[in-house]
Amino acid sequence: MPKGEKMWIKVFYARTNSFFFFLLIFGMIVYTPSVKADGLEIEEIVSPQQPEKPLLAAPLPPRVEEDFDLLLSPEPEPVILERSVTEKEDLWPLISQGMILLKPSQLGSIAASEDRKQLLGQGDIVYLDSTQKNFAPDQEWVVFKSVKDVRHPKTKVLMGELVYVLGMVKVIDLDAKVATAQIVRSREPIGKGDRIAFIEAFFPDSSPLGLTPEKGDEAYVVEVREDRRNNAQHDIVYIDRGKEDGVSRGDQFIVIHEGTRSDTFSNTKIEDHSLPFRKIGTMVVLATQARTATAKIIQSLEPITKGDTILFDSSK
Repeated sequence: MPKGEKMWIKVFYARTNSFFFFLLIFGMIVYTPSVKADGLEIEEIVSPQQPEKPLLAAPLPPRVEEDFDLLLSPEPEPVILERSVTEKEDLWPLISQGMILLKPSQLGSIAASEDRKQLLGQGDIVYLDSTQKNFAPDQEWVVFKSVKDVRHPKTKVLMGELVYVLGMVKVIDLDAKVATAQIVRSREPIGKGDRIAFIEAFFPDSSPLGLTPEKGDEAYVVEVREDRRNNAQHDIVYIDRGKEDGVSRGDQFIVIHEGTRSDTFSNTKIEDHSLPFRKIGTMVVLATQARTATAKIIQSLEPITKGDTILFDSSK
């Protein structure tokens, strides 16, 4: 290629590059927006436009009850029907401390034990024998024994038999001859030959309830457990007032002792002076029979024994 032609091509490329550079600068000046502030022209740099983000919905404010809402009746709540279950009363605390009965009923006895033990307790298996053969599954029987006849310490009238409750058994199996039972409660050792009866036999349901005694009405302690001479707080005693006398469970009696007697000499005669009665304890009735009741000493200042005088204090 000739030398002159090469020079022309170089000049053409140089001019062409200058022309495109000029166009680029001119375009930037024309399309760049500007703002005027205080008479000066300032170029504003505009950032590339970005897509707008959707606004998040704000939570709704809590609904305020209007006046007319308060007049509307509330929606009825669903009613859940429940069957009322009547729990069977536990009568064991009422009979476990013993009682005085006129004629203790006997419907059967302990015939034998599974392990042939002499002294049986809670959990042992026994076999029951009844003269009436009226056993039923899950039936409960009271095991008891008669200790002795009780006579009134003042009048010597026969009050009945002192009965100790030994425990309770529950029938778990039936056979043609005997019933198998388990001892479910035991207060004292149970043995072969001990008598059994229904628990209802120990309550005077047929006896009418008499009028409530007046405060200060007199009664007596007619028997104590284990022939103790000195009884104190928490010990069990038996009194000569019962359901027919108006005494109920929870009634309280005051135990009194007579004052000591002293002789005072004067110039003319010998005067006989007795000190007043003194309160030496309190007892509460646990259970009642027709003419007697079982009571527990809840306070004692002196030993309490058979024959002590008691005064009715308050009803339950």
